[in-house]
Amino acid sequence: MKKQRQFVPENFRADDAESVKKLYTTLLSEDIPLVPACLRDWILRWSELDCVLAEVSARRYVAMTCNTADEKIAKAYSDFIGNIEPLMSDYSDKLCRKMMAHPTLSALEGEFGTWFRKVRVDLELFRKENIPLQTEETQDVQAYQKITAAMSVQDNGETKTLQQMSAFLESPDRNRREEVWKKITERRLQDKDALDDAFEKLFRLRVQIAKNAGCRDYIDFIFKDKYRFDYTPAKCREFHESIEKIVLPLLREIYKRRAAKMKLAELRPWDLACDELSRPPLRPFKNGEELISKCGEIFGRLNPSTAAWFSELQKQKLIDPESRIGKAPGGYQIGFEESSLPFIFMNAAGTDGDIYTLLHESGHSFHQFAMADQPIIAYRDIPSEFAEVASMSMELIGSTDLTPFYSKAADAHRSRANELSEIVWLFPWVASIDSFQHELYSRPGHTRGDRKQIWLSVMDRYDAGVDYSGLEDARAYLWQKQLHIFEVPFYYVEYGIAQLGALQVWARFRKDPEKALNDLFKAESLGCSRPLPELFSAAGIQFDFSPKTIEPLVSDLWDELSKLS
Repeated sequence: MKKQRQFVPENFRADDAESVKKLYTTLLSEDIPLVPACLRDWILRWSELDCVLAEVSARRYVAMTCNTADEKIAKAYSDFIGNIEPLMSDYSDKLCRKMMAHPTLSALEGEFGTWFRKVRVDLELFRKENIPLQTEETQDVQAYQKITAAMSVQDNGETKTLQQMSAFLESPDRNRREEVWKKITERRLQDKDALDDAFEKLFRLRVQIAKNAGCRDYIDFIFKDKYRFDYTPAKCREFHESIEKIVLPLLREIYKRRAAKMKLAELRPWDLACDELSRPPLRPFKNGEELISKCGEIFGRLNPSTAAWFSELQKQKLIDPESRIGKAPGGYQIGFEESSLPFIFMNAAGTDGDIYTLLHESGHSFHQFAMADQPIIAYRDIPSEFAEVASMSMELIGSTDLTPFYSKAADAHRSRANELSEIVWLFPWVASIDSFQHELYSRPGHTRGDRKQIWLSVMDRYDAGVDYSGLEDARAYLWQKQLHIFEVPFYYVEYGIAQLGALQVWARFRKDPEKALNDLFKAESLGCSRPLPELFSAAGIQFDFSPKTIEPLVSDLWDELSKLS
């Protein structure tokens, strides 16, 4: 629900730099009385302005990703990030310094202390010379998105996106799967040099940003920038090792059993998405409208909150589900901060996996609804380690009732078995992507050839038994498929940490569904007003990714998967 503005005029022009400067200058020049309530009111006015600007930015990002080919839309987004966001960054630093110097600040520690801790880090890292570099970084990410959004192939006389083609990797016809996999891969490889160029430009910018901020390297910078107060790079490396020792053997066993059922000596990369018993692919819906409607049935039966929240998404048409030419790849959920509404973007192609994408992004949207009453925008910027608990939990919980999509129990069991197998697969892939980035950014002078060898060593380390013989080039550039490496560096280990949290929520749900969901939504309502361990605790789960937590959860996952299989 959009709140009544108290500070920003209704006719405010968010894309006019002078109008933006005027309001920020008003805040900056204000003489805040030495009363905590007055400082709090000033903070709320500042947050209101940031909410208005954040919503404009988000809506323009949505428009751009929904139609990357529209130059007018692209320019509107580019102009905003080029002209307005640098002002926001510059004034944010000045306003933070004003706030932190206020004599009554300590009186607000109880309410805003978690945010103040982050502000202190922001002030430590802020350098004015980084503003144009960070703007350039955002624009270069947009250039990367244009490269990937333009990827399409010809198939049986039709032009199809790579997302649409991926549906055919589920075909029981092995020759067809191989043909499709090679078409997709060859199309990606056409742009491998352009993607390498794009990465190198982003890499150089990030290294320079870290250097300007006085950090040891970009890893040091990004851990501070992501407010990782509760774990370190060393803990991430330990997590990689635990995954290698505990989870990777299970994935190898899954692949070994798959190969045996398919009567294959070795699995090839086009043998991973199809049904191992050569059953036709699950086709649970025909179009995006049906996908939304059937997920609405799941959430309608699950809980009063999920029913109301998903109904609001449907009513306000806040989901763009279907893949099309010119639409950016991938999926995301983004918040419209002033309106307190979420928006879901995805590229559905009629596959079983699309169900889980919408369940996942719906989990993020429920988080947005749950924390709508948080008083400041800063408390709605959720750490990914917990944000992904919300989304991954909804995948596991929502999939416990797939009857709207599958009338046959066997099909529902097959779907859930595929999903649980994907979770086993996810952990080694998370470790691969995260360890790759750690290695790259610890070697700022690495060459393109070095990068290739670093990735191949990572692939060897987490090899689960898929045969890439004759496909060496494809294997060497698999990392380019992972948009996080380009768009949000080091945002991937969070998926592994959060998956452990989601598995804990799921275990609680199977014992007491109502309490598990109520605790989860209570934790979500806190936004990020509490440190990560406290958010996990509020949901009734542990913030821990050591072997003592991983082993029983993975064992439970394996037991459940065995029952379904």
